[in-house]
Amino acid sequence: MGTADRARLRILFVSANETAPWGPSETNWALAARNWTERGAEVHASVKGWDEVPAELAAAERAGVVVHRRWEQPPYDLRPVHQLPWSENQSSTLDKVRPDLVVVSQGDNYEGLGWMEECRTRGYPYVAYSNSAADFEWPADDVAQRLAVAYRAARASFFVSEANREITERQVGTRLPNARVVRCHFKVDYDAAPPWPGDAEPLRLACPARLDPISKGQDVLFEVLARPKWRERPLTVSLFGSGSHAWVLRSLRDRFALDNVEFAGYTTDVEAIWREHHGLVLCSRAEGLPTVIIEAMLCGRPAIVSDVAGNAELLEDGVTGFVAAAPAAACLDEALERAWQARGEWQEMGRRAAVAVRKQIPPDPITVLVDQLAELAA
Repeated sequence: MGTADRARLRILFVSANETAPWGPSETNWALAARNWTERGAEVHASVKGWDEVPAELAAAERAGVVVHRRWEQPPYDLRPVHQLPWSENQSSTLDKVRPDLVVVSQGDNYEGLGWMEECRTRGYPYVAYSNSAADFEWPADDVAQRLAVAYRAARASFFVSEANREITERQVGTRLPNARVVRCHFKVDYDAAPPWPGDAEPLRLACPARLDPISKGQDVLFEVLARPKWRERPLTVSLFGSGSHAWVLRSLRDRFALDNVEFAGYTTDVEAIWREHHGLVLCSRAEGLPTVIIEAMLCGRPAIVSDVAGNAELLEDGVTGFVAAAPAAACLDEALERAWQARGEWQEMGRRAAVAVRKQIPPDPITVLVDQLAELAA
C-alpha cells in the first residue's frame, strides 16, 4: 500500500545494533522516531529483543512508536554482524509493516548491510544512517562491494561527521553522491553556561565516555598519566560512564597506581560535570562525532581529543581545544603538554568554543534530521 492509499506516512526505523540493549547510536533514531510520531506519522521500530527495556526505548513506545522486537536463538546470533538477523529471515518485519521509508540505523558503518540489501530485494526505499567508522576496520572485498551497492542505492546515506563519510567512501572503494552529514542530539541545554569552576588547583579533566578502550582509548590516557611529570602535576581525571570493560580499566588504573584518576560512574546530568571540571579529554580510536565534545563546547569548556573520525571537526587546535595527532601515548602526551602550558587560557578558550560550536550545531538537530527524512519519504 503506497502513500496515495492512506493519509499517514508509515516509517520503519531499524536498529542494526545486536550487541547491547542500548548505546549512544540508539538515541538519535529513537528521538527521531518520537519526533516523527508527534508530526502524525505511523512510526515503527525494529530492535533486537532484550530482557532489559532501555528507558529511551520505553519513552518511544509511550510516545506511540510501535516496537517490533527480534528474539534471536543461538547459534544464529553468531552470524557475521553485517548479515540480516536470523529472526528477520523467518518472519519479515518489512513485509509486516510495509513502510514508505526505512531508516537503517547502524553503529559501525557496515552493520546494517543485511537490512539495506533486504530493503532492495523487497522493494522498500531506505536511508542509511551511520553513527561511527573506524580507520582500522576494513571490510573484505566481497563485503565492501556489497556495501558500495547498498549505500548508493539508498535514497540518502547519512553520516554524523564529514570524516565518517570520507572513511566510508575509502572503505567501500567509491564516492557516495547521496551522502549527507547530519548532527547528533546533545544532552545539555543549547544555552547552557555553567560557571567556570575556578582556578584553584588541581586542574580537573573529565572523560565522559563508555568504558570501552577499544573505541574510547582510556588505556592510552592511563599510559600518559603514568608518566612521572603527570604524576607530579596537580591534575585529576574523572571517568564518567559505564561499560563492559569497567573491571579491566579499574585494574589498569590500580596497576599504574593512578591516584589522580577516579571512576565517577554514569550520570544523566551532563551540565553538572562541567560545573566541576575545566576541560574534556578523549583519546578515541573510533568515533562518529561524539556528543560529549558538543556538550563540553556548549558548556564553555576546551577539549583535548585524538584526531580520529569527527573528533576534531568542531575544534580549532590551540584556539578552542587541543588535538592529538593520533590515539597514541606520544601524541596524547604532546597535546596534553600543550594544554598544560596554556592552562591559564582555558577559560577564554572555553568561551571561544561556546561561540564556535553554536555556529556549527543547530539548536535542535533531531528536528533538522526528521525534516530531511520527511523530504526523502515524500
